Amino acid sequence: MRTLNAGWFIAGLVITFLVNVPFGFWRADAKRRKSKLEWALAVHLPVPLVVVLRRLAGLSWDTSGVPLIIAFVLAYFLGQKTGGKLYTRAVESGLEPGRNVFAVLRFGNGREGEAI
Repeated sequence: MRTLNAGWFIAGLVITFLVNVPFGFWRADAKRRKSKLEWALAVHLPVPLVVVLRRLAGLSWDTSGVPLIIAFVLAYFLGQKTGGKLYTRAVESGLEPGRNVFAVLRFGNGREGEAI
């Protein structure tokens, strides 16, 4: 059994959440446009990164690591959910953001929906 690396564990949770926000945004757009392929990609593309982060943190699949793995799963789904909520709010406010989560940023000139 490997030892838990607390720094990688915390960093891994934060990175997992942050990486999944744009993927959740993309997933919500794909669902709205009924694109099953894009929806599947938006859900599954970040998984290898999460596995690598979990390994860097020193988590194993034995029973002692299960509660900590659940934390990674929660960070994954919270990031996806947050991205989906951002998409929904952007659409409800009249924007058509497409797949780009960065399109909903406000700039100093007050214009919304301008892509980076």
